[in-house]
Amino acid sequence: MSSIIIAFPVGRSKFSHKIRDALSSRGFSDITIVTTASEALQEIDLRQNGVLISCVQLPDMYYRELIDCLPECFSLLLLDTEFNVGTLRESDVVSLTVPIRTHDLINTVRMLDEAADQKLKNKLRQKKRQRAEEDKKTVNAAKLLLMDRNHMTEPEAYRFIQKTSMDTGRTMLETAQMILLFERDS
Repeated sequence: MSSIIIAFPVGRSKFSHKIRDALSSRGFSDITIVTTASEALQEIDLRQNGVLISCVQLPDMYYRELIDCLPECFSLLLLDTEFNVGTLRESDVVSLTVPIRTHDLINTVRMLDEAADQKLKNKLRQKKRQRAEEDKKTVNAAKLLLMDRNHMTEPEAYRFIQKTSMDTGRTMLETAQMILLFERDS
């Protein structure tokens, strides 16, 4: 489950606490209340993903500026009056008008929470893919070095790296890095 940050000005702290209480009674646990956009952004920096619940205008920032500062794994939910939210109608902004039905709030936060979790999973999957490509390049570089320096065929070079890694208890990547490191040092 993602983190939830509730950002409303000091004068609306009672509203912030009601939202927190409604969410925590429905199983949400990592909930933080702040009163400015800068505090919200500081809290966001400490987390991987989540939902920011805010009004249109915080004391130090308008919601549009806030959206531009949000990392991709965070979603924004605007809670404000019909007038404030009604004038915004933007496709990339999820909003609810006050007074809010608890059921609508919970379902919307769950939807955004799942979206934030999925964005994080996709981001991690992409990083793993990039890492796997980098690892393959390192193993291939070590194979090419062995083929050139030791006159091995590609299967022989691969088998050498594989056997050396098994014999030493290291991964193939670590073994390939060692081979490349020894070449650089000599």
